[in-house]
Amino acid sequence: KKVMTDDEFNQEFNCSFEASIKGSYYSKEISTARIENRITNVPYDQALKVHTVWDLGKGQNMAIGFYQKAGKEIRMIDYWEGSNDDGLPQAIKYVLEKDYIYGKHFAPHDIKAVDISTGKTRIDTARSLGINFDVVDEIGVDNGISRGKMMFRRLWIDQNKCSFFLDAISQYHQEWDDKRGCFKNVPYHNWTSHAADQYRYAAVVEDKMSNELNKQQQNLVNQRR
Repeated sequence: KKVMTDDEFNQEFNCSFEASIKGSYYSKEISTARIENRITNVPYDQALKVHTVWDLGKGQNMAIGFYQKAGKEIRMIDYWEGSNDDGLPQAIKYVLEKDYIYGKHFAPHDIKAVDISTGKTRIDTARSLGINFDVVDEIGVDNGISRGKMMFRRLWIDQNKCSFFLDAISQYHQEWDDKRGCFKNVPYHNWTSHAADQYRYAAVVEDKMSNELNKQQQNLVNQRR
């Protein structure tokens, strides 16, 4: 361990796949989560609200994470990515058909963008379809990733429902600069980016995830018990 980097040690002795991805942002955090058995079966807790965090796009560029908060513990219980021509209406339909008691729904600033085909903002379209979005503060990618690393220490992930997310976040890495022979200080944009972006947004809004229930939600919870 004295002559190896953390990634090299984890790859060789802890059988860490993430450590073999050079420049991986979350390799150390994922390896620690596996060792601490925080990547396991994480069931939906009906006593806690589910908060969704979105990365907006079309088809596979649309990603949604489903989170619950118990004290300082963050639980990622579900994950979804679109396919084909899935857009905001299809994604909202999928979310609302889930048997979850929802808290807040979070989306990045481009939820305020105007859809040329309708002349309405996405946030207005979402509201008309049944979801009111809170907008994620813009704090920059680097700061967001730093928040993501800190939150990972308290994160539990359902290994089955979030398997695609785990594949993506483990391979999310810095862009390589061939001319300089080193990594750039920016993420490499590919299929992993959408999963990683929604996670980064979740880390930014984590403190806004609340379990307070209104009267209607409390009645629904009581009926399901």
